[in-house]
Amino acid sequence: MYEIKLADFQGPLDLLIHLIEKDKIDIYDIPIASVTEQYIAYLNAMQEYDLDVASEFLLMAALLLQIKSRMLLPRDPEEDEEEEADPRQMLVDMLVEYQKTKRQAAALRECLQEASLQMARRPLPLTKKYMKVKRYALADLLRALTNLLPARPEEEPVIPRQEFPVQEKMEAIREQLAGRTKPLAFRKLIRNPRSYSETISVFLAVLELLRLKEIGLVQEAPFAPMYLTSKEERHHGTDENR
Repeated sequence: MYEIKLADFQGPLDLLIHLIEKDKIDIYDIPIASVTEQYIAYLNAMQEYDLDVASEFLLMAALLLQIKSRMLLPRDPEEDEEEEADPRQMLVDMLVEYQKTKRQAAALRECLQEASLQMARRPLPLTKKYMKVKRYALADLLRALTNLLPARPEEEPVIPRQEFPVQEKMEAIREQLAGRTKPLAFRKLIRNPRSYSETISVFLAVLELLRLKEIGLVQEAPFAPMYLTSKEERHHGTDENR
C-alpha cells in the first residue's frame, strides 16, 4: 500500500515526473508496472478526498495501462527484437519534451522575478524653452571654423637646389649662337616649357649676356616673340647699315 501525499500538479505529465524523480528512475528505462500502480493509487486518493479528477489524468492512466499490457504480452521469437518498437518510447518522448518546457518556464519565472525587483523612473517633464538664433556674418563663421581646425605645424622654409645653373645656360646660348647667321628664338632655348626653374634660368642667362654685350635681343612689338642675335651677326648688321 503506497502512502500518497496530495500535492498540486499541473497535469498528468507533471505527476509522472514527480514519481520518476522521487524514486530516482531513469526516464529512458521506466518500470511501467510500478509507475502505473503509483499513478492509479494517486488518482484513487484524489477521489477519496472528493477532488475533481481532470480528464487528462484519466486519459494518462488509460495510456499507462495500455503500455503495461503491451509489456506483459509475450513476444514472437521469430521477430527481431531490435526492429520491435518499445511501447514506452512515446511516453518517454512526451516526458523529455515536458521537462524541457518546464525548465524554460522556470527560467522565465526567474527573469520575471528579477524584473519585478527593478523600478523604472518615470520620464521627467520637459520645460519648453525657446532660444533665439543669433545672426552672424560670414566672416565671423569662417573665423570660428578656422579656430576649430587643428593648427598646422610650422614648416621651415626650404630653398630648393638650383637645377639649371645660369652659367651653364650662358654657355649653351653661346654654343647655339656660334656661327649662326639668323636670329635664334628665345623659346627654343627652353627644353621643357612647363619647368619654371629652367625658364627663369634661361631668362637670367640672357640678361647676363646682354649686360656683357655678347648678344643682341630683338622684339618687334610688346609681348611678341623674342629673338637672340650673336655678336658677329649684330656687328654684321651694323656694317650693312653703314
